[in-house]
Amino acid sequence: MLLLAFPLGISAQKQVVKGRVALSGTSQKADILPYANISLMQLPDSTFTQGTVSDEQGKFICSFLRKPTVRYLIKVSYTGCTSVYQSLPSKPDTIQLGTIKLKDNPLHLKEIVVTAPLKPMEQKGDTTIYNAGAYPTPEGAYLEELVKRIPGLTYDSKDQTITYNGHTIKEITVNGKDFFKGNQQVVLENLPAKFISQLKVYDKPTKEEEATGIKSTEKNYVLDLQTKKEVNNALLLSAEAGYGTHKRRDINGKIMRFNESGDNFMVNGQSTNRYSTTPYEGNISNTAGVSITKVKDKIEVSGNLSYSNDRNGSESSSYSEQYMTTANQYAISESSSRSKSNRINGSADVTWKIDDKTTFNFSGTVNSNNNKSNSQNREATFDTNPEVDTQRPFAQFEQTDPATRINDSRSQSQTQGRNINYNFSTSLIRKLNKKGNNISLNFSTYQQTDNTKYYTLSSTDYYRLQNLTGKDSVLYRNQYQHTPGKEQQYTLNLAYTQVLTEKSRLQFSYGFNSNKERLNSNTYDLSPWEVSDMPFGTLPGGYESNNIDSLTSRSNSRTTGQNLSVLFTYNGEVWGVRSSLTATIQKRTIEESTGSQLADTTINSVEWRPNLTITYRSGDNYGMISYNGSTSQPALRDLIAPTDYSSPLNVTRSNPNLHASYTHYIYAMFSNFRKGIMVGLNWNQQINAVTRATLYNTETGGRETFPVNINGNWYLSGNASYDKRLNQFRIYVMGSGNFNQNVSLINEGYEDNTPQRSNTHTTGLNSDLRLSYLPSWGNIDLNGKWTFYQSKNSLQNRNTYTRVYTLGLETSANLPGDFIFQTDANYRFRNGTGISGNDDNEILWNIKLSWKFLKEKRAELSLYWADILNQRKSLTRSAGATGFYEYYEQQLRGYVMVSLKYELNSMN
Repeated sequence: MLLLAFPLGISAQKQVVKGRVALSGTSQKADILPYANISLMQLPDSTFTQGTVSDEQGKFICSFLRKPTVRYLIKVSYTGCTSVYQSLPSKPDTIQLGTIKLKDNPLHLKEIVVTAPLKPMEQKGDTTIYNAGAYPTPEGAYLEELVKRIPGLTYDSKDQTITYNGHTIKEITVNGKDFFKGNQQVVLENLPAKFISQLKVYDKPTKEEEATGIKSTEKNYVLDLQTKKEVNNALLLSAEAGYGTHKRRDINGKIMRFNESGDNFMVNGQSTNRYSTTPYEGNISNTAGVSITKVKDKIEVSGNLSYSNDRNGSESSSYSEQYMTTANQYAISESSSRSKSNRINGSADVTWKIDDKTTFNFSGTVNSNNNKSNSQNREATFDTNPEVDTQRPFAQFEQTDPATRINDSRSQSQTQGRNINYNFSTSLIRKLNKKGNNISLNFSTYQQTDNTKYYTLSSTDYYRLQNLTGKDSVLYRNQYQHTPGKEQQYTLNLAYTQVLTEKSRLQFSYGFNSNKERLNSNTYDLSPWEVSDMPFGTLPGGYESNNIDSLTSRSNSRTTGQNLSVLFTYNGEVWGVRSSLTATIQKRTIEESTGSQLADTTINSVEWRPNLTITYRSGDNYGMISYNGSTSQPALRDLIAPTDYSSPLNVTRSNPNLHASYTHYIYAMFSNFRKGIMVGLNWNQQINAVTRATLYNTETGGRETFPVNINGNWYLSGNASYDKRLNQFRIYVMGSGNFNQNVSLINEGYEDNTPQRSNTHTTGLNSDLRLSYLPSWGNIDLNGKWTFYQSKNSLQNRNTYTRVYTLGLETSANLPGDFIFQTDANYRFRNGTGISGNDDNEILWNIKLSWKFLKEKRAELSLYWADILNQRKSLTRSAGATGFYEYYEQQLRGYVMVSLKYELNSMN
């Protein structure tokens, strides 16, 4: 057998067959056929010898050992084409077959219909994908209506925010590209829901994080809208005009264009006071903006530019209770304000992939703001509770006991300010090898210039201080203050990332930062120039000669720091670990003067920031626990600033004995997106926290504050939610609670300057239940909320609490005749300390009726009636380490508005 096999082995020769497969056609250049099947067979029995497939250019190479006495045949086949057979010559060693053309041989099948339920949602890695088709919306609905129907997503139209399982959505993108960054409301309220095929939610990495493969602990959740193919290159136009009672008006127009490649643009303009809730009829907001995204070759550019002109006015009142060691102090106030502002905001982002290994990123923002405001205020202080109504506190002032009054202050002020700032950052990332090792260089700068002019005219009666004639002492002031300032920041960072394994990385980085700040303040006495015909807020000639030296201040500070950081990450299929340690070597200098008082110092310090984050993911379950620590140095002004007497009722001074504080922060959470479960818990504690000790003057009602280190501040909170959709029903249940301990030092006498410790415990409980029925013709939503807030102070064993119950109904329905009916109603009931009767309860009921007409229902006529029962109120309460506060703002009651809207959508 060996003798027979040996000569056969040496007689076989290697032969190579080369060629190209293409589709036969009438054109001179036939279409190539990638991945065509190539088979070599022996004759006459067609025994398979060797095989391969053509590459993306239709080319193929096939080599085999040819037996000299055997004939060979090559077969070229492709789905839908007639196969070609060709015999192979015995010589030469390399056979060039050229282009083999296959004829199209289509198969005609009967119609096949495949149906399957569309998955409402699916999880791919860290991305949650919602299929819009699984959540039908009413005809003509916009994106906000679609978001309401998706479990896990919540849109608050009042705050104009979207949340995903409790996390705020920071950005909306279209087809993965930026789209009018910073203005989510425009997209939510104007993009038709029928244009959306999918919604994706994920934690979007920055350009640097994407290039280095290392994600920070900060969450940056993005809602990415995938548009349908027919929306590609679509042009959307809309215009609306409305007018109503109380001079309500709303005029807006928009032009939007989308491209699946990421080329998008939008132009919008609006003039409205529709969403202003205060009764001032001069309220108006005028805005205009343009947003563009362009993708070409290796460069991606996006940017937006906007201009706004606003006028706002409000009237408010407040009540406060200051905790003290012997008897608390009480204050009431009323104020009205009017303001005007002009703002220009612009931003741009550029990503340039220079080559396969190098990426350059640039981002920048520019903001300019001019504003002018006028306000009038009256405030009075008492040593016992005046028992007045917070909504109208001074209506009963004359009925209060004169013996309980400490002071009464009236003031008028005007502020004129201009602020210009810009922020630019660049990064260059270079991959060093195929493994993924990389080096990155980042540079950023921030510049800000402020110029503020402040006029004040005030008169304060001190009921417990007598003047030379034996009457109540009065302090009168007519002053002008000019405060220019400038701030500059620079940051440079160099990082090297070493890929240890496919799932783990190690990064070393060095950074340098510098911060300069200059602030000057000059105060002038305008009393000598008071004349009846001089408007308030006008500077007389020669006012510079009355500069008040004791209130003139100069401040120059500079901080330089060097950051050394080491970071390790591991991202496994189930477990993930992120651990880092950053040390900042810092040098701070400040020179400050107030009047004749001078202070300057230089401080060297080291700050530490450790972090450890562990994540767990298995199927639909996701869990995380994270620890962050942070050292914080006291502000330089708190250390050496001269005593500030510019406000006689609020004197501030510094404390050179302050120490650095350290904060512990622990956060843990668990979620199962498919079951709709989310649980979170966080805790933080401050060691050597900086708080302000307060010394009260019982004769004037004034206070003197200074910073001190104190221990005992900590915070604990937790929340849990269940969000599930069952066919056309959605149920959402949420509960949360928090406990906060604030510590301060208080003393109301200057005889003994040793303040006493004041502990304030605040407790908050919240619950939210929502039941929704979401058919394709509209929605019916029922909701109930309960809020409990309590504060206890140790000095006087003061215990205040507030309970708020809210019941709500929201309904919309598409009616016959192309009518749409919408209504929402909320009943809010309050009780607690100092709340009695029904004055603080309210029912907010709104109705909207719309009619769509013209071709393709492009026009819409609507009637909107807001707050039908005229009961809108705004009352808030809060408590801190030093006192309890209550604030009320007057609200606009019911109004009616009629609007006409026209839409034109040009689709592919």
